[in-house]
Amino acid sequence: MYNRTVNDMLKNYRRQFLQARSLRQEAQEKLKDYESAMGRAWRDYEKLRKEGIPCKAFVEADGQSEVIQVTRCCWNHVFKHRHKRGTKLEKLERALSLSLAVKLLNRTTTYQEVSREKDRGDNTWLYFGIIGYVRGVRMKVIIRKQEKSTNPQKILFSFFQMSSAPAKTQQKEELAE
Repeated sequence: MYNRTVNDMLKNYRRQFLQARSLRQEAQEKLKDYESAMGRAWRDYEKLRKEGIPCKAFVEADGQSEVIQVTRCCWNHVFKHRHKRGTKLEKLERALSLSLAVKLLNRTTTYQEVSREKDRGDNTWLYFGIIGYVRGVRMKVIIRKQEKSTNPQKILFSFFQMSSAPAKTQQKEELAE
């Protein structure tokens, strides 16, 4: 009979993502095909602009999932910002995280953060932060809604990877213990 220690038991209960993706590493590998990867991301994004993304975290009066609208505003914020994400590597990393952000929105049933901000035009916006793990990658998706509007719609504003996958050496060490 095998004698199990407390550490062995705890190690089995600890969440381990053996198939976790390192988006930074993937982006470095695909950097030579930057134009094709960004073109693929743009095609996927255009498809989402036509369909929208159903999200169970926001429920309409009839009990149906609300559809998050995808606009050019998000693309400009994520990929065309003047000061942030200037390198191709950073942009490619965000492009690779788009599919994970869509999966997170499809699966989630709650949002974790809410904030209210005013812009220069005196419009008040509500920002909803949705945080979760998708295939071992911690993602954050930000949805925004104009507070005082006759037809308020929830719009995809931003998405990004909050933490990367653990290093391969770290995973091997944990499995060896």
